[in-house]
Amino acid sequence: MTNALWRHTGTLAQATVDFRDGMVAQMHDWKGHETAMSWNASGGGELPTRAEQQDVLLALLAASEIGDGAVLDLGVGSGLVAEAVLDALPNSQVVGVDFSDAMLDLAGERLSRFGSRVRLLAGDLSEPDAIGLPDLPYRAAFSIQTMHHLSDAEKAATFAWTATLLAPGGLIVIIDRVKVDAPLFRDWAVVWRRLDSRTPQTYVEHVEELTAAGDRPARLQDQLAWMEMAGLDASCFHLYGNRAVIVARKPQ
Repeated sequence: MTNALWRHTGTLAQATVDFRDGMVAQMHDWKGHETAMSWNASGGGELPTRAEQQDVLLALLAASEIGDGAVLDLGVGSGLVAEAVLDALPNSQVVGVDFSDAMLDLAGERLSRFGSRVRLLAGDLSEPDAIGLPDLPYRAAFSIQTMHHLSDAEKAATFAWTATLLAPGGLIVIIDRVKVDAPLFRDWAVVWRRLDSRTPQTYVEHVEELTAAGDRPARLQDQLAWMEMAGLDASCFHLYGNRAVIVARKPQ
């Protein structure tokens, strides 16, 4: 291959990668109306553990004596999980935060039947202190598939901020992807194929797509450490592949 042809081939390959990354980023544009509508329609149903892990969340909340206290939804999206929480806890209130106006519009439509039990706020978790939350007794907080959009420092800051909001004994549940350490990447690729045979993607393709979309999952052990630094008692209660349910309590 001549040098000129090599350079041309390399340029085409890079252009293909750039085009793919641009398309993926557009597909994951959470502020866009099309992405919001697509996510709302799928409900995360393509995730093999979505229903089971949501059931774990609801069971933990039901056992936490929320009463008429408030539950904070960090990354409320189109309100799918908030709706399930409000149905399961008929006296509770939910305060939902999201940085996407398109998602908040969908959440407002879905949750309108709950009236004053719901408050939806525009806010960016990369700057949690700037979010103007209502002054309520927050007895629990949860986040579903949101933390991987934040940097590690932002995750740690969000955990600390949430801990200060909670009443003593308050519950935090984080359901999200976790980062797989490089030495175990090959082994996890085998497990990926075993656990989620429905997808045609290899694990490498899956990670490349999410990385192109700007996802930044953190290691499980790091997230537990950040929670403990925030004064919380924390552990992983459910792990299916790279999707974890992390549970923390604020001491009484």
